[in-house]
Order: sequence, then C-alpha cells, then structure tokens
Amino acid sequence: MTLHVLRRKLRTVATTIARVRNWPAVSLSRVGLGPPRAALRLRDGPTIEPLHPLRATWGEIFEPAVADLYEIRAARGPDVIVDIGANVGAFTCLAAHCHPQAVVHAFEPSAEHMAQLERNVSANGLKNVHFHPQAVTADGREVRFLVNGAGGSSGLFLPGDHEVVMPSVSLATLDFSPFRSAWFKLDCEGAEGEIVKWICAHRAALPSTVHVACEYHQWCPVSLPEMQRRLEESSFAVTTPTRFDEQYLFADSPASR
Repeated sequence: MTLHVLRRKLRTVATTIARVRNWPAVSLSRVGLGPPRAALRLRDGPTIEPLHPLRATWGEIFEPAVADLYEIRAARGPDVIVDIGANVGAFTCLAAHCHPQAVVHAFEPSAEHMAQLERNVSANGLKNVHFHPQAVTADGREVRFLVNGAGGSSGLFLPGDHEVVMPSVSLATLDFSPFRSAWFKLDCEGAEGEIVKWICAHRAALPSTVHVACEYHQWCPVSLPEMQRRLEESSFAVTTPTRFDEQYLFADSPASR
C-alpha cells in the first residue's frame, strides 16, 4: 500500500467517524464483518440505507453524503436543487434535509435504485422531494441505459450486465421560472458533458444564480477542458479539484459568488 493510498484511507475513516453516528457498525459492514447493508445514520442529517452491500456500493453514500464532496451543506439558500444520478438518494436526502425551503428534483433511471431512493426519502420524513424515474440527456432522446446488476455504477456510457431501452428527458421538463437560485448536482457516469452543454445553452432561462457541482468521469464524451471552456464562455467561474482521487468540477454564475 502506497503512502498516498494510506492517507486516503485514513481520511475516509476520520470523515466517517466525524459524520456517522453508528460508524462502528458501518465500518464492520464496509469490510464485510457485519450486516452487509448497514444503514448510515448521519450525525447532522438523515439516515441512508443502501440497496446493495456497502462493500460494493460504499461510494454511493460516502461521497455525496458522508464526505459531502458536492458541498451541499454549505450551499447558500438554493430555491431549487436538481440531483441528476440520484442513485439511492444519499445526496437527495441530505439536500432536502439541509434546505427544507428548497424544491428538490431527483432523477434516477434505475427502477430498483429509484424505489430505494423513495424509501429513504419517506423514512426520513422529507416532504420537498419530487421523483423523476428517467435518464437526463441534452435532447430527450431514446437511450440505452446499461445496468450493472451487481450493484455497481450504471449509466449511458458504462458497460453493464444488461441494457434497458428507455426515453430520456432534458432539463426543459422542469419549470425554473419561479426560482432565483438553482443548484445542480451531476453524478451521471459520463452524461455530465451534455448536461453542462444544456445548462450553458439555456442559461438565459435559468435563475439568476446557478451553481453546478459535478463528478467528472474519464469516459465522458465531452472532455473536462471543453466543459470548462463552455461554462466560462457562459460567464461561470469554474474550478476542477481532485477529491478522494476523483475529479470534480464546480461552476458558479457571477451572482452566486
């Protein structure tokens, strides 16, 4: 084990202890020594139950909720929050809990993950979440959604155990006109490039304040420099940090800085 990997693991453990009330049980589940699907009870937020064993799906909850790599806890008063690639709802539940005044839209095309998302939202008594069991694309075209039945990542640009042909939707399905501040979280396994392009192309129809928080995947057809260029040309301030060895992109409209 390299020093870099050891440091990352130590950060993961420290973050888990700091943010998760039942961290001993979760840690045992994570290494396969306890109940495989131990629910995570966040110290300052909701309880999230995984769909598959934590050994295979740890990142589904750790990255968006425990470590809060998208920084939704610190978001300043968004009116509408859009979660694209909501999975089992770790980010959705945290966002809805931290910002009860906001409308939260959760998009997740996997039927079993959406069902678990709905259960997590209901178990936490969250009333401000709207469910969208669809993939999001730039143009609402028919897509081949590639599903990993073992519990790993699924998406439009990943290999999977099987595929499901389905219609998609664009973000034009949402009415942004009542809102002043929009917050987009993108974790959609390669589809983030075309969604960023859509946001740039429709900037005038979006609220005056817009924040984009995105995990970038190397197999995305749109390169990270291209996404950054498009956003900057649309007057966004952009940063591209690496967190827990994953690449992220954050973009703010001038009004939100």
